[in-house]
Amino acid sequence: MPTRKTTKVPPPQLKHARRLIIASNRGPVEFQLSQDKSLKARRGAGGMVTALIDAGNRMEVTWVAMTMTEGDRLAAKQAQERGEALQSPLPGQNMHLHYVSVTKDAYRKYYEKISNELLWFLQHYMYDPTQDSASASQLQDAWTNGYTIANQALADAVNAEIEREEGVPVVMLQDYHLYLVPAMIRKKHPTIIMQQFIHIPWPDVRCWHFLPSNIAQAIYSGLVGNDIIGFQTERDARNFLEGARTLLDGAVVDFEEGAVWWQGHRTQARAYPISISVIEERKAINSAAGKRSAALLKPLFREHTIVRVDRVEPTKNIIRGFQAYEMVLEEHPDLHGKVVFLAFLVPSRQTLPMYRRFDMDVRAIIEDINNKYGTDDWVPIQAFFGNDRLRALAAMQSCDVLLVNPIIDGMNLVAKEGPVVNQKDGVLVLSRTAGAFQQLAKGSIPTSPTDVVETSQALYTALTLSPEERKQKATFARQAVERSDLNTWMVKQIQDINELLERSFAASSSTAGSATPPQSENNRVTPDSDSGIAIAAKPA
Repeated sequence: MPTRKTTKVPPPQLKHARRLIIASNRGPVEFQLSQDKSLKARRGAGGMVTALIDAGNRMEVTWVAMTMTEGDRLAAKQAQERGEALQSPLPGQNMHLHYVSVTKDAYRKYYEKISNELLWFLQHYMYDPTQDSASASQLQDAWTNGYTIANQALADAVNAEIEREEGVPVVMLQDYHLYLVPAMIRKKHPTIIMQQFIHIPWPDVRCWHFLPSNIAQAIYSGLVGNDIIGFQTERDARNFLEGARTLLDGAVVDFEEGAVWWQGHRTQARAYPISISVIEERKAINSAAGKRSAALLKPLFREHTIVRVDRVEPTKNIIRGFQAYEMVLEEHPDLHGKVVFLAFLVPSRQTLPMYRRFDMDVRAIIEDINNKYGTDDWVPIQAFFGNDRLRALAAMQSCDVLLVNPIIDGMNLVAKEGPVVNQKDGVLVLSRTAGAFQQLAKGSIPTSPTDVVETSQALYTALTLSPEERKQKATFARQAVERSDLNTWMVKQIQDINELLERSFAASSSTAGSATPPQSENNRVTPDSDSGIAIAAKPA
């Protein structure tokens, strides 16, 4: 099959703003200490880095993030001692890095206890309120002495960058680690244009009621410091608005407009389904390294090859996927020796006991299935533990079936990577609860993530589809991703930010010479003489 050509379209640029400040937990560069104690830098993982760097390629970009490694801390310290801004040492990254450190105890409480053990599971509908995983006092301690401290440190760093020089900056915040940051920034810089994208699901308001009221309300009041909050799906955006109406006293919510007014500020809730860089994925798979990876995997392929690519974490539902495969082997012995399941599993959050147990359970079921069905010349499941992205892409390029069965996902980019790189009309088996399902439903065989029987039937159907049906589904899925790639994700966000910038610029021009600072027409405020709180113009 010939290589598909794609053309890179430059994203629109921010108007009336020459500086972009990005803030996230993890930075775009990771510094590691080598054996001789010298610093080595490597690019941070994920398409978010590519998208946001491209968006700012005509302006000054500063990325604020937490220090994740000893190398990060040393690089930040050395730059501070030199009295210089930390610059990205990687080619193609023309940006300042502002890395923030808190104590190890505060970081553990912020990152492990609140972000990963609480918010991650709550927002993936997997929080179990019957389990006393932490006492009320421990939870409040982690919130106050971990999450709040880290968010304040990040907000202080963003504020410092805003004040570093003249000029109007735009602030773009990322994900669930930074829920308190927007209000902290807004308190000091009330006219700043600020947007935050949430990469994971946003659950029904009843899930938020499982949290202590002070924490749930702080999350919502923090987030409405943004001008725009981006979500993966329309359902997530609506869930947020429902929660704002319930949890924010006095909030006015307009579901048709997708906006909430609270304490003098208007916040839009928008859906921006994240995607992948089609060009970069295909470039990687067609590179010399990509071809070497494909050649090394080729001997493992059989007449029918199933692939999955996941982090080893409970929401990915890996064990049920293997149970479904085992059911296929049990019910269809004619496939023995003809089918193989290649699993590319990336270790995740191994500091958490729950993740270590899940990792052991995954390894155990692989061993059980191989022992039960394997022969001298056939291993039913070939598992690869480690983070080798090129190897995973190479496997997706030639697989017959790609299984993506998370319990729930904000999006799941593997579901989009597979159709774009696959060269064999591979069939996607996809959970209805993955965010990607809204775009790829017609190009996939759907399954309920908790129904092992249905997933088994979906796998068998995918393996036995006619060539015409395979091609039809594969083409639909591929074209759906090509029409809405990573550039499109960024374009929609920049367009909405530019609308705010245009209004702010117009307001600034009309009030030139006035002693009163200009306000965005979109977020116009008037002072309340009694309370000192700015009250936004509300819809009639």
